[in-house]
Amino acid sequence: MFSFLSFRPIIELFQPVAATYLLVILIIMVIGKRLHNQFSSYDLDHELTTTDNKAVALSTTGYLFAIGLILWGVITPNGETSVTGFWSLVVDLIATFLWGLLGIGLLQISHYLNDRFLLPDFCNRKEIIEDRNLGTGAVEGCTFIASGIIIKTVLSGSGTGFFADLFGTIFFFAVGQAAFIIFGRLYQRISRFDLHHEIEQDNAAAGVAFGLSMIAVGILLADYIAAYNSIPGLIFWIPLSFFFLVTGRYIADKMLLPGALLDEEISQDRNWGAALIEGAVAIIIALVVGNLFFS
Repeated sequence: MFSFLSFRPIIELFQPVAATYLLVILIIMVIGKRLHNQFSSYDLDHELTTTDNKAVALSTTGYLFAIGLILWGVITPNGETSVTGFWSLVVDLIATFLWGLLGIGLLQISHYLNDRFLLPDFCNRKEIIEDRNLGTGAVEGCTFIASGIIIKTVLSGSGTGFFADLFGTIFFFAVGQAAFIIFGRLYQRISRFDLHHEIEQDNAAAGVAFGLSMIAVGILLADYIAAYNSIPGLIFWIPLSFFFLVTGRYIADKMLLPGALLDEEISQDRNWGAALIEGAVAIIIALVVGNLFFS
């Protein structure tokens, strides 16, 4: 009758198993940061603290957030845990650790593809370290998050066996990276400015708008992956997703920013506000469309 006065929730909050998982997650995060330091070919700690490089901070924040998303997917399969005893707990912890390392490896591949194919007109490392380019840092960070959303969705699905899950994770990750690159080309075409030139010229607004759109792409792909495993359906869904995002950009331009051209606000005025509105509209559309099609 008076359940709101119950002390039972306080007792149930003391979960030794949860504390153990949290410790493993923190260890994986530390390993992920150190590996990122090695693969980035620059000293993360030096850039983040000594030189106060905010471009590196943006990129690294997205990377760490992506690891968190991946681990969230690993430890909450369908909102449940498979722990039924001590040895089951050990197996789950080992699986969490291994899948976490796989996720870190895939994020490093995403980092490489980002540099070589998503922003191919300049060297990301030079822009972030030497020029402290916030736009490049924003694109890298957002692409990490978009990749993490896709990996998290695959890992949080119902398991069908280790090798099947491994293949599915790598396959859908690869499809996601290809979709990011294709959307990057499309974004370049529909914009009235040279995206790569603007980012290279330290236009943070261009990087923020493009990076947030990458997150929207990741959300749309993840929603499909969570609902279906049909490859033909995915091939059809990708261009349809791009249509929704391009339409959303038009809406942001004509209806939410009347009296001003979105492309001019971003390229000429370097307007962060306009960039944030474009990115927010893209993410909102992705969330709403995913709910409408796959709820």
